[in-house]
Amino acid sequence: MRLILLITALVFSFNSIGYCQEDEVHSCALSHQATKQLSGQKTLTPTQENDANKYDVHFYKLDLAMSNLVTALSGTVDMHATSLEPMDSIVLELYPSMVISELRLNGTVTPYNRTASVLKVPINSNANDNFILSIDYAGTPPNPANNPFGGSGVTNAQVVSIGSRVTWTVSCPFLAHEWFPCKQILRDKVDSSEVHVTVPSTCKAGSNGVLQNVVNLGNGTTRYEWFNDRPILYYLISVAIAPYTEYNVYAHPTQLAGDSVLIQNFIYGSASSLSTIQGQCNLLPGFLELYSDLYGLYPFHEQKYGQCVAALSGGMEHQTMTTIGVFEKKTTTHELAHEWWGDHVGIASFSDVWLSEGFATYSEYLMLEHFYPTEKTALLNGWHTSAYSQLNGSVYNPDTLNINRIYDSRLTYKKGGAIIHTLRNILDNDSLFFQTLQDFQVEFHDSVAYAMDLKNSFELSTGLDLTNFFNEWYFGEGYPTYSARWNTVGNDLLVEITHTASYPSVTPTFTNPLEISFSRTSLPDTTIRFTITTNQNQFLLPNLGDITSMNTIDPENWVINKVGTLVHDTAFVAGINESSLSKLNIYPNPTNGIVLISGISGNYSVIVFDNTGKELKRILDTSEVDLSQFSAGHYLFKVIDENGNSVVKNIVISDL
Repeated sequence: MRLILLITALVFSFNSIGYCQEDEVHSCALSHQATKQLSGQKTLTPTQENDANKYDVHFYKLDLAMSNLVTALSGTVDMHATSLEPMDSIVLELYPSMVISELRLNGTVTPYNRTASVLKVPINSNANDNFILSIDYAGTPPNPANNPFGGSGVTNAQVVSIGSRVTWTVSCPFLAHEWFPCKQILRDKVDSSEVHVTVPSTCKAGSNGVLQNVVNLGNGTTRYEWFNDRPILYYLISVAIAPYTEYNVYAHPTQLAGDSVLIQNFIYGSASSLSTIQGQCNLLPGFLELYSDLYGLYPFHEQKYGQCVAALSGGMEHQTMTTIGVFEKKTTTHELAHEWWGDHVGIASFSDVWLSEGFATYSEYLMLEHFYPTEKTALLNGWHTSAYSQLNGSVYNPDTLNINRIYDSRLTYKKGGAIIHTLRNILDNDSLFFQTLQDFQVEFHDSVAYAMDLKNSFELSTGLDLTNFFNEWYFGEGYPTYSARWNTVGNDLLVEITHTASYPSVTPTFTNPLEISFSRTSLPDTTIRFTITTNQNQFLLPNLGDITSMNTIDPENWVINKVGTLVHDTAFVAGINESSLSKLNIYPNPTNGIVLISGISGNYSVIVFDNTGKELKRILDTSEVDLSQFSAGHYLFKVIDENGNSVVKNIVISDL
């Protein structure tokens, strides 16, 4: 039996650091940084970006001719938009190597100005005027070899196992304009999109949404017509082309009451590799069902989830159709989780890429926790080891134009995932934690959000003030190293916890809860949860005098931390006062159904949980709790005083 006591500091001081949220910056979402194609630079000046913000894009239709053999393409893109204020010109982007043969505004051929990647089209528009901009163009996207980040909007590669080539797009962060004319501003999520791709008839073309038609044009080419009726960010529009085999499986989320979600996979390879890939595809229904339970029903269930294989060493979370090159369960589940985190709820700021990458990374842990629990600890340990490799660095990204910093593996992904685990522990209530994430998905569905929006959601749902958590773990830098000493005096346990910070000039103090495991004389090991408020806290725990040793700090890896010294100090006796909950008495234990509470004054609440952490009952200011309706077994009582201090005790209902 694992007994958790929540202990609040008796003597404390407080250090805090204030941080500002950057107002407006670009953002996009990738998955594993080391495997992504990072290229492209922001091309709009602040003035040009301001002009681009004067209109709202509703719809893109791409009608393109492409091949699996080369990156060159040709076709037409229609952009449907509305003026938000009077406008004299439309500003958008298209890479210089793309040659425009004709540009039409509302069907009329229109002149335009072009400087590098920036197009400026004259328009005499009032507020709320609708317009359609159509561009016929052709060309070859930039050569990846000329790009310092390695990659471009369209990439082509030879696949040895099939003796053929594959072409695929990656538009994040600012690569979309390398293959189609567009407005690359995150806060303008288009309402819908349509992609028609004409390819050699030996190939298939995958894209977003639903495949509405496959048209054999009779000249050795076939047109694949995809339609997406959901809001989508510019960088999530995609195409992948190869001699694919289609392999479909189906998920059955509980919310659909027996209905299914299509998982449409365009795959290739030799017979042996196809078997391996199909085996990984067969895992996806369980993963999708898990995330539907945790985050809410798969947001694009009426369309599909899909994967297009490409010759990249990772994956990219294109909406409803991930482009992927590594079929390994953590990679495939990471990309799938992006459909909630990054796609359904996009990020409004490059600074807050954590909302996409941190949550997709933590979803890997949740998948292991549910399906492969023996592997979860190694994953967390790896994240923590990565965080220790440097003493500083924040999950929040202060440099919105530095692509390597945005997709920093150590900070954005691994530390970003690990601090979500810490936040989960701060709540200490999985039902509330995941319900808040579901509520956040509902509130910001088909839109974009900042990290502070998530903070507000958690504070509203829990009543907690999470300022310290975000200041210390999101905006803050570094990690703590904990040391502790303990002693027993009579029947009481005395504990002192101290910590130092790896980067104290920015974040000197970490105030998250901390668990420590102890051994006892005649009972199983006990894990005690302490509330840390300063760099040195002392605690008195009455009626715990049978402790024989202090075993481990943070046994469940809730916190990125190192451990200094653990000392049994027999001279440690003074300087501690009792807390408001130190005389709390919950009895009888075991009980036949009635539990009495004494030794506490003022306003307080009592919460009863079963042994899975599910909340069963919540009562205010009561001296008697009736549990007779519950079956025999172990339960947790959490008593919270008016100052927010709390204690959790194990209660046994006897079957006598």
